[in-house]
Amino acid sequence: MKRTITFAALVGLALSLLAPKPAYSFFGGLPIDGIRCDATEGVVLHIHSHLQLVDRGRNVVLPAYIGIPSVQPPCLYWLHTHDASGIIHIESPTKRPFTLGEFFDVWGKSLSWSSAGPLHAPRGARLRIIVNGHLWQGRSPREMLLRNHEDITIEVGPPFVPQHPFNWSGM
Repeated sequence: MKRTITFAALVGLALSLLAPKPAYSFFGGLPIDGIRCDATEGVVLHIHSHLQLVDRGRNVVLPAYIGIPSVQPPCLYWLHTHDASGIIHIESPTKRPFTLGEFFDVWGKSLSWSSAGPLHAPRGARLRIIVNGHLWQGRSPREMLLRNHEDITIEVGPPFVPQHPFNWSGM
């Protein structure tokens, strides 16, 4: 009897480890790029950016709970999402610049001119990045600073469909 229970427990554990993980369960609260996962949201720096991903004219939902791992005790990375609205919450106990690359690292996804999480540019092409309605042409998307009430769109196309600015009222 004891062996059956132990074997069943091992099978259950193996199956749970193989199951797809939601966006919030990566890294288990370990520091990422010097960004800690703290028990409460930081209050020294509290800003919000909006990130929209577009794949050939279709919006791709940014998952809820990026940067909020399912660990005990619970914690939140300084860069996180609460829902699928695309709002990146930057809530840090220290005042310092944060980058889009750091957010993607917390998410556990790649970010370059050829890929951004689920988006992948065709061979020989680049992703298009629009910030507050203007084409962004920085050196690397990973280096883009996250600023308060900034509207960031990363898209692969064609088609490239005009995006509506995010409505910041109430934030």
